[in-house]
Amino acid sequence: MRPRILKRNLVLSEFQKEVLIGLLLGDGCLERAKNSSGARLKVSQGGSQHEFVEWLYEVFKNFVQTPPRVKQANRNDKNHIEVVFNTLTHPDFKHFHEMFYPTGRKIIPESISKSLTPMAFAVWFMGDGSVKSKECRGRILNTQSFSRTEIERLILILKNKFNLQVSIRTQKDGLQIYISAKSAQVLNILLKDKILPFFYYKLPFKS
Repeated sequence: MRPRILKRNLVLSEFQKEVLIGLLLGDGCLERAKNSSGARLKVSQGGSQHEFVEWLYEVFKNFVQTPPRVKQANRNDKNHIEVVFNTLTHPDFKHFHEMFYPTGRKIIPESISKSLTPMAFAVWFMGDGSVKSKECRGRILNTQSFSRTEIERLILILKNKFNLQVSIRTQKDGLQIYISAKSAQVLNILLKDKILPFFYYKLPFKS
């Protein structure tokens, strides 16, 4: 099917929107050309995250013409393997581009509370969640690219919406969100039926 005909019949599902929100809170990127009537999603993850990329591809498959591919990338003068795919440029992505990129730089929208569903949080955690240490059940969300005000906005939602005990953790490269070990059980219940088995190692209590 030709791209124009394909685009005409496409609509983002509610599930796709939830996954998209979770991606945009992490490394997901929406690109929009000047004067374009739409935007496109760009997914790029390290080679070790290929299962995550394959899952994301299945979620957005009806918007994608070319399956994920492996490419060489250079970061800090070091070569890395990345797995990438792009969606078609489509009007349904435009709204989310306007939400997250009002001036061109990615932000956390003031309206994010309504969009941050448990599924969106699970996708965000799969992409940006990490383990503090083997001995600690506390977990980390890598939010270094966002401002303190934006991170405080997310923290308020995580506290009020998901009943998580969270705080800001200062690092050399920016600010992280720390999910207290006291919230381990709450976090486990929230995520265990939503994240991929590949990411069970990130849970406070292994499944």
